[in-house]
Amino acid sequence: MYSKHRYISCLLLLFMFFVCKSSYTEESDNQIKLSLQDCITFALKSNLSIQVQRINPKIQDALITMAKGNFDPSISFGPTISKSKDLSFSTSSTGTDVRTGNTSGLTFGITDPIITGGRYGLSFNNNRSDSNSKQQTLNPAYRSGLTFSIAQPLLKGGGTSVNKSSVMIAENNKDISVSRLKSQLIKILSDVQNYYWELVFSIENLKVQQLALKQAQDLLNINQRFKDIGKATLSDVLQAQAAVASREADVISASDAIKDSEEKLKRTTNIIQDDTKWGASIQPTDVPSFEEVKADLQESINTALTSRPEYIQAKLDLKNSDISIKVAKNQILPTIDLEGSLLLNGLGDNFGDPMSQVGKADYRAWTASVALRMPLGARVSKAGLNRTEFEKEQKLLNLKDLEQQIITEVHSSVRTLESDRKRIEATTVAEDFARQVLMAEEKKYNLDLSTSYQLLLFQSNLATATKNRLRSTIDYRKSVVNLYQSTGITLDKLNIKL
Repeated sequence: MYSKHRYISCLLLLFMFFVCKSSYTEESDNQIKLSLQDCITFALKSNLSIQVQRINPKIQDALITMAKGNFDPSISFGPTISKSKDLSFSTSSTGTDVRTGNTSGLTFGITDPIITGGRYGLSFNNNRSDSNSKQQTLNPAYRSGLTFSIAQPLLKGGGTSVNKSSVMIAENNKDISVSRLKSQLIKILSDVQNYYWELVFSIENLKVQQLALKQAQDLLNINQRFKDIGKATLSDVLQAQAAVASREADVISASDAIKDSEEKLKRTTNIIQDDTKWGASIQPTDVPSFEEVKADLQESINTALTSRPEYIQAKLDLKNSDISIKVAKNQILPTIDLEGSLLLNGLGDNFGDPMSQVGKADYRAWTASVALRMPLGARVSKAGLNRTEFEKEQKLLNLKDLEQQIITEVHSSVRTLESDRKRIEATTVAEDFARQVLMAEEKKYNLDLSTSYQLLLFQSNLATATKNRLRSTIDYRKSVVNLYQSTGITLDKLNIKL
């Protein structure tokens, strides 16, 4: 009987062990411990906005290849076969004869555009023809020809800079896409840091509000006991009850703030990709320690104007306008094309004869020409030039506006950083004094030298002072993040290389 009870007890203990273990595991699964570096890593890996921007430089690489492809050579190859019958008048007694002819040949050529806007080509053709006409002295006849041709525009369409414009613009656009990626990375990673520290503040603030609630509940319990023995009034109890209700509302608000901060951090890092696990809580492992950062205003402005991706992007866009203006000015010029060709011919009654003649250049011919074409008015080209010049003027104004915006942001970041540093010093002192005042008031209350109202007031003052000290510490960390963002050095500070 004793063994049976012992066996049942062991089973109950095992059951309780597994239940407790299951509950502990479920609680662990619903909590995610993350450092700030963990959040940054998750954002780099999973943030959808970053993934979208990562594709743009690859697209621009393809466009660069396409622009360079305009200078790729091309070849042509083709066999030809023809057969003809026609009536030809003859002086013979038979009247007219039917003349027949057969021709077969092969043509091969290569054409290569050059960076100056011209082109050169080399073509070779070989054919064999036979006919029943007595006028064809060689029957069959073999003909071969080798032609070298070159053409170069002298004004419109000529020049290296004009013809490389599409490649240069494509390369600038690649740099612009990289700047946009940097800008997106800076924004997202700055948001991640700010959301992380905001979550830290929300969690610490909840602890402060819970402590304030406990103090109010303890005072309520004391006042209720004192009322029973006649040492406290009904007003004292009601004041404590009102304070408890107010502190409970503060706890609820603080809990909601934690959820809001968690959701922002989850959304930015994309750490939760399973909707069923969206309710998991995040437990930050980093503490907001104070690390003083010195910032010189002029140095920060100079850094921003050399590092901000938006500013670099705007200057590259301005370079594209300069290239477009140069091309537009070239399009107004008249067309003067210089063309020339050299032809080597060969003819024989067997296959090798014309090939040998071509190789010796026995029969050659050359041509040279200049073609001039000048449109009257050229309104389309002139309107295109005006449009690109107006666009450049617009971009210059946007660049100046962006420069002023950047300088303003740096001014604000440096000023806020210094203000938040001073706030930390002031709020730390204020919290220390509030704590000392509360301790003194508690002693006075225990000696019946103070009132519940005074004690509740000083409890509230301490909670507010602690919250303010936490707020200033977190704001300082966020100010450092914003300073790095405004000067464009966030990626350098995080040791992130593209």
